[in-house]
Amino acid sequence: MARVDPSAFLTGSRRLTLLVVSFSCIFIYLQVFALPCTPRLASGDQAIYLHNATRILDGEMIYRDYDHFTFPGTDLVYAALFKCFGVRAWIPQAMLVFLGTLTVWLIILISRKLMNGMTVYLPALLFVALPFSSYLDATHHWFSLVATTAALAIILEERTSSRLVSAGTLVGVATFFTQSMALLTLGFSLFLLWERGRTNQTWSVFLKKAASLTAGFLATTTTCLAYFVWTLGARKIFYFTVVFVARYYPADWFNNWRVYLTGRPQLHAWTTWFDLPAFALIHLIVPFVYVLLFVICAFSLRKQQSDDLRSRLMLVNVAGLFLFLTVASAPAYSRLYAVSPPALVILAWLLYTSSRFSRSLLWFAWVTVFVMLMARPLVMQIRWKAYLDLPTGRTAFYDPLLYEKCQWMSQRTQPFDYFFGDHLIAFTLRLRNVGRVPFLRPTDYTRPEEVADVIQGIDRFHVRFVSWYIGLDREKDAVRHPEGDHLAPIRLYLREHYHVAQTFANGDQIWERNQ
Repeated sequence: MARVDPSAFLTGSRRLTLLVVSFSCIFIYLQVFALPCTPRLASGDQAIYLHNATRILDGEMIYRDYDHFTFPGTDLVYAALFKCFGVRAWIPQAMLVFLGTLTVWLIILISRKLMNGMTVYLPALLFVALPFSSYLDATHHWFSLVATTAALAIILEERTSSRLVSAGTLVGVATFFTQSMALLTLGFSLFLLWERGRTNQTWSVFLKKAASLTAGFLATTTTCLAYFVWTLGARKIFYFTVVFVARYYPADWFNNWRVYLTGRPQLHAWTTWFDLPAFALIHLIVPFVYVLLFVICAFSLRKQQSDDLRSRLMLVNVAGLFLFLTVASAPAYSRLYAVSPPALVILAWLLYTSSRFSRSLLWFAWVTVFVMLMARPLVMQIRWKAYLDLPTGRTAFYDPLLYEKCQWMSQRTQPFDYFFGDHLIAFTLRLRNVGRVPFLRPTDYTRPEEVADVIQGIDRFHVRFVSWYIGLDREKDAVRHPEGDHLAPIRLYLREHYHVAQTFANGDQIWERNQ
């Protein structure tokens, strides 16, 4: 195997890196904006965080005035952006461009410490062309990934105390978005312990390094959470981010182990065909590629590697494994996509250093990347779309059903009207939520006290419209576990005080208050 030559990455390499990063930026832009500059609708889970951010602008506070199960990082970032630029539909799409481009650059920085030549760029291009483009949803997952990938890039070359403090700080930032990212501190610490044994470091050196990492992490998380702990109390934050996550979050099948291998792209919908390679690749390699590398290292099948390269590979592998553990309790495809960069780096390295057959797979990977890089933006720009001028700005719709819903509601509401039941509509039309939660579930995920709070808010503010999606009555978990369905009181309340004003093609309904 050719040794990594730092001199290979001089001016020409920097220019190529700039070219790849710039092209990735344009590639993402063409998928989240309809030319020339109309943002696509911010559907998916990101709408929850966007709606939460508008509640912060209205003077509310997470955990006190509305319920949520992650730390406040994502809500606060969007609230700050809305404060600066207004509540605009382009902001989450611009964040996707920024987060995706930054992650591409960080992956290249990591790859160039392990490989030479054009293969350096393969993991980053695989990432942006496959998993990232198949999950264009600006949630807490991508914010956390940027911070943890940056932490890995900082300590990959050397583990000095200052670098470890920086890495711990970045893991603390990632934890402020997704609390399970705290596991990376344990992962990095275990790597330092493994490295101590390989290099015969003294225990004092190891303890100093581990303390530096931990100090950076604790200082950051303490600083980020101090105001909320002071204002609300540690017990309330602990309930929502730990107790609720452990007891009630898994009540929905898509929040526990049963979600694994579900959500496969449908062959009858040609617009999802481009998501098939990402789904197949990520489920094939995460977490199995990490196990494979551990086996290779254990049996010394790469004795020609330098000790420095072995350490770097092991660090990437450990980071990837612990990233996987942060989502292992509910390994949905979207969550696996959001922790996939280390696996893609390891995969590229294995193909780069292996047999002629693996080199053929390497070429196949390059072909797949180029096809996706060309086809995805083209398809996104030419496929069916419709436009609406909304309170959050002109927006492009790629789903006829969502277009119909938002159009219907926009013709009957004004910004800051009270509303309940659909966080996407609430954000897009700038409607005010009357409950502590933005939506309901027919499982233990929605607690009885939250249902009571919604009814009280609807009654207090005489809410005109309530959105009721068909899953609340047909959800399979509600049938299997009826004891977890706490929605009977609100069903009764709606029947007594509301009537169905509109039923959409998928069975979702809008209920209107009786005069």
